[in-house]
Amino acid sequence: MIYTYLRESAVTDAGVDLATSGGPAAHPYFFEGFVERADVAAAALLVVARVARTRFYTPPGMLAAALRAADPVVTSDGAGLRFESLSACCGVYCRLDLLPAGLDRPPHGRGTTNVDVNPPMRDALSGIAGLDPLHLAVGADELRVTTLDGAAVERRVPLPERWVRSFAELHLIARVLAPGASYAPAAVRRFLQSQPRGRGALFAVPAPGGGPRLASRPGPGGVGVAGPERLRALEPLLRHASRVRTYGLDTGSAWLLDLPGARFTLQLSPSPSRAFSGEGGILTSDEAGHQGWDLADAAPFERHLPLDEAVLAADQPRHRAAEALLASGAVTVSGDTATVRGTDAEYTVRDTPAGERCTCAWFATHGLGRGPCKHILAVRLHRRA
Repeated sequence: MIYTYLRESAVTDAGVDLATSGGPAAHPYFFEGFVERADVAAAALLVVARVARTRFYTPPGMLAAALRAADPVVTSDGAGLRFESLSACCGVYCRLDLLPAGLDRPPHGRGTTNVDVNPPMRDALSGIAGLDPLHLAVGADELRVTTLDGAAVERRVPLPERWVRSFAELHLIARVLAPGASYAPAAVRRFLQSQPRGRGALFAVPAPGGGPRLASRPGPGGVGVAGPERLRALEPLLRHASRVRTYGLDTGSAWLLDLPGARFTLQLSPSPSRAFSGEGGILTSDEAGHQGWDLADAAPFERHLPLDEAVLAADQPRHRAAEALLASGAVTVSGDTATVRGTDAEYTVRDTPAGERCTCAWFATHGLGRGPCKHILAVRLHRRA
């Protein structure tokens, strides 16, 4: 009998990480077992898949563009399972955490895969109700869902580079979100059902009755909800939730649902038109791009994604543009002031006590809130050369 291992075992800070074989199978599973609350897990997995298929914002000029649905990422951390996805516009992130209490056994090992969730699997999950069982098998190359009606298998597919960059940014964003208010799920449901579509940058603040309400300015316990219609993705899960916790910074926010044996997180970018992939945090961060951030535990978690170069600062489009400016001799530095010659104009970069400032349109719009502009980056590269 020949046993096949997909990777080497390793000694990590957490202990010995043994690669599992699962017998003669060519593709051993990280997890193979039953979910304790199949109805809750199935409903949450359907939301994860729905977010991946949804574009909450369409840029001008792209109305006729074909949209490719991306695919959820599944991670086993040795104790539970995490299912993550991003919207097609990369402005909405969601994650289902199946906790140890929500699984009938711990995972066999650690690993990450990304799979397509096509109609057969969505149909299988949609048919689960009440006390129906749900069996999951998660391996390096597939996700298998088995219900009373049969099995559905999805294979590993390429992960979009934009998703990898977004995951790297989300870790940096989530770790600085501040706790907001907690709400009863029924109050959040009433709040969502009463909101018209197409509202701008607003804040959800605690109302006198205990639920959230929209306000034009922040208040105690409030969080930003630019594009509040994006929160409607939570509606199918609120009937299962025991509590809804909020976290926020500026106009971005995250909403965390406590579910039986699970947690579900929905995170919104600061504006429907802003994708997490363009936030620019990794341009100035030395942290590992493969980490995620668990708001409930206030701690990072590991996931291993492909395309390592996609999370390197030097491979970001803005960084490449800055390198091109430097290589072309467009940067002239004199003390605390620098001039950067662009295609149509010259831009001035100054060091100030509040940080660098640039005269370009990007800086006028975003400042340093989405990372430095390419001109500031070019000046930094010049000074390090």
